[in-house]
Amino acid sequence: MTNNPIAPPRKKIKKTKKPPSFSSIPDDVIVNTLAQISKSHYRSLSLVSKHFNSLLSSPDIYFARSLIGNTDARLYVCLWLPTPSSSHRHRWFNLSYSQGQLTLVPVRRALSSSYSPDRLNSTTVAVQSEIYQMGGSNEDKRTRAVRVLDCRSHTWRRAPDMKVARKHARSYFLDEKIYVIGGCTQTEEAMTWGEVFDLKTQTWKPLPKPPSDGRITGPWCDIGSVIFAERDRKFMWYDSRNGKWLVVDGLGLVYCLRAKNSRTIQLVNHAGKLVIIWDKWHMRQREHKSVWCAVVSFEKRLFPSSNMWGKVEQCNVVLGLAHKSYKLSSCLSVLV
Repeated sequence: MTNNPIAPPRKKIKKTKKPPSFSSIPDDVIVNTLAQISKSHYRSLSLVSKHFNSLLSSPDIYFARSLIGNTDARLYVCLWLPTPSSSHRHRWFNLSYSQGQLTLVPVRRALSSSYSPDRLNSTTVAVQSEIYQMGGSNEDKRTRAVRVLDCRSHTWRRAPDMKVARKHARSYFLDEKIYVIGGCTQTEEAMTWGEVFDLKTQTWKPLPKPPSDGRITGPWCDIGSVIFAERDRKFMWYDSRNGKWLVVDGLGLVYCLRAKNSRTIQLVNHAGKLVIIWDKWHMRQREHKSVWCAVVSFEKRLFPSSNMWGKVEQCNVVLGLAHKSYKLSSCLSVLV
């Protein structure tokens, strides 16, 4: 008879619980959470994982943000820059704050097989989260083409062509309609001075030329019900009650940094603040110039005089030593 020793009982191994991962959380919960965060943090959050990056660039995140009214105003800047091959191309940037300075951050390239990004002398307007680009020159020929950049997905789509080919035209957005003025020959201007695009019907209609031409020729923009413009190298606002143009006070820093050889490129309404963009030639390197930007907030003082006072919140160079052939195509404030 053999003795079979009884094996000692095995110790139960306690299974350690793994901490929950993001992959176990439903996508709709993550999207609804991210929608409540400012879009300025999305660039950092996209580095968490590929899945996060995918969700942050999907239409779902913007739909969720729109439902709760959490939209941010972002400045989109388009520059026409030379390339090493001696050609030029458009590049899109966001103008944002970084370490207390205004800086240009490259935007992920907008892709479209049917869109040529290098169309110079076009005119652009912002409509909510989209940018409409109209006309311009393609191989020195004017074009009627209209393209739309969706700033949420950074993709392009086609829109109905204008009735007249235009370049160097001017445009503005008002009451769900886009107005495009000029940019054609003098012969054409008599009949087709401008045209208007109805967003609801997606159709263009001619805009007759008014009998008197009271347009502002220099850079301008409207903030609320006030028009701001550059006149005689001074930044001014239009007092509609008195029918007079008055100088905006408090902009001494901008005038100090903007030399005599500077040229104001654009004035932009960005979330109720005035963004002033200008370029300045370098005295020693005459083949180059720099791009400057200032952000100005306003208050209206009733005493001792009814005037507009500006507070320069930020003012610095955003693009240094740019080649003289560069051009700023557009700067627009978009809600995303």
